[in-house]
Amino acid sequence: MKINVIGSGIAGLTAALTLAKNGHQVEVFEQFNRIGGVTGGMEAEGFEWDYGQLLVEGFGKDEPVGTILNELGVLEKIDLVPDEREYVFPDFKIRVPEAYAGTLWRMDFLKKQFPEEAAGLDAYWKDYVRFTRLVTLGGRMEKEGLTTRIAFYLALLHFLPRLNWSAEKLLSHYFKSEKLKCVFMSILADFFTPPSKFPGLGIFTLNSEITFEKRMPPQLGKNAVMVPSYSIIGGAKKLINAMAEGIEKCGGKLHSNCAVQKIIVKDGKACGVVDQDGKVHECDVVVASGGAKETFTKLLPAGSLPEGYLEKVTSIPLMGSVFMIQLGLDYDPSDVLHTVCTYFYGSYDIEGEVNRAQAGIYHEGKAGFAVHFPSLRSPGMAPRGKHAMTIYTICPDQLASGDWETKKQKYADILLDYAEQRLPGLRSHIVVQRILSPVELRRLTHLDHHAFGGIAPMMKSWKVPHKTPVDNLWFIGAQSESGGGVNSLLPASYKTAKKILEAG
Repeated sequence: MKINVIGSGIAGLTAALTLAKNGHQVEVFEQFNRIGGVTGGMEAEGFEWDYGQLLVEGFGKDEPVGTILNELGVLEKIDLVPDEREYVFPDFKIRVPEAYAGTLWRMDFLKKQFPEEAAGLDAYWKDYVRFTRLVTLGGRMEKEGLTTRIAFYLALLHFLPRLNWSAEKLLSHYFKSEKLKCVFMSILADFFTPPSKFPGLGIFTLNSEITFEKRMPPQLGKNAVMVPSYSIIGGAKKLINAMAEGIEKCGGKLHSNCAVQKIIVKDGKACGVVDQDGKVHECDVVVASGGAKETFTKLLPAGSLPEGYLEKVTSIPLMGSVFMIQLGLDYDPSDVLHTVCTYFYGSYDIEGEVNRAQAGIYHEGKAGFAVHFPSLRSPGMAPRGKHAMTIYTICPDQLASGDWETKKQKYADILLDYAEQRLPGLRSHIVVQRILSPVELRRLTHLDHHAFGGIAPMMKSWKVPHKTPVDNLWFIGAQSESGGGVNSLLPASYKTAKKILEAG
């Protein structure tokens, strides 16, 4: 088959490489001037930064994502180093102990911090173990048959009353402390989803305790796989480059600065694309990644979709954007930043902050920000004796008042003020500074709405399926049913490519 892939982000490249390795003729079309999309990062004056993929999980050879990368011949081409995230709240911080502190060190730490919540933490952990077993059984059902299927449904019985619970309701079931709830739902700020609208059982997935541990907790036994966090040495572009090389080695073609203007549909089947120069590229299958609204409303001919489908596409909830400052520094901040990725929270009100952001109100960094310090593990991402750093906050794609272009310098100054409270003397060591507002990110991605992470995981919201109503047209990426993040996108794109192969 000849297959055209629109978009060279992690989703598009994974699908393209899987299809190329299986002997098919693949072409990838990227509208930006280089392969990788927002995963590719940027460079300036000898410094390198990633746009957003800070750490990856499960990339080890026998781990979930690593198994796929190994099959695709990519894993051997990238270097990984184990890493962790640090979470700094107004009253305390959570950091993986340097010395081994037991398999349940995070639960033990939280019990010391919130002794009145010890019973609730025990109940939460017990249900976390049950949920992990449920997920494991679900993954085995197709291969292992009736016995595993029965075990799955028996395990599901415990959670049936909670299937429609929100994250707020689930955590209120275990805890009274708003601060402790925030520990488990703080990441929702990155998902741009208020706890009252996020699926409750998703909290167990977001807080995968195995990512915090250095050894397997015995309670999980065979019902879990260790998924440690890693930094990619040299940044996410190393992963992108390895995939691109693999595609070309298999005879595939990668086109940058080549935007697709139209998907050709004949007799209800996708059969090619038209690029920005009007050139027709015929094919048997089209795989589109990127913006859902842009794909289905701008690239497809009118009348290609069933009635009501476009309304569903345009109604999907998207995440907000980010305000980002990329810095080149002439000093080493590792006395304060102990790991590559540190989250600084200024508020425990996740619900309020997300709702205000959705209303177009930017917190300016007061509610919190993240710091990515890639050169701590990858010295090559900065000139000798210097370091690269990214500071970012979630923010509205569009401001309720004013615009990003006129306010971005002001907002950068304010964000640096907050950062300097955590990193004393930061300003005096800045030698390079790049400011990226949602405006720049929209230009980079060619999206009408820049969504940092794609679709927002809201309760009962419709998700765009990978298999579209148009024959031979498949949709992948952060705005598809898989959602965003490398650990979701990569396996989902791989599986979608396998389904394309099965469909023939």
